[in-house]
Amino acid sequence: MTNVPDFNSSTEKRARFGKVFSTRVEKLVEDLQAMSKTANLEIYEFDDELVKKLFIELAKRFRETAHRFGIEFEISIDREPIE
Repeated sequence: MTNVPDFNSSTEKRARFGKVFSTRVEKLVEDLQAMSKTANLEIYEFDDELVKKLFIELAKRFRETAHRFGIEFEISIDREPIE
């Protein structure tokens, strides 16, 4: 009989989390670094209001995701709270 791991054990769940979470964070960091390159005004031109709107949306999604992990933070732009 083969030794089948218990995929519902705490150890297995932590191992899966560590593998999946760190990989996704690394990808997110890489994507943010790539996105930051579009701020180069010698190459790109952008609409300040659109960029602000999209960053607010990203911040809200970060906040929502953090909330699922029990982490709370506030978002503000120019000291104005964002709901």
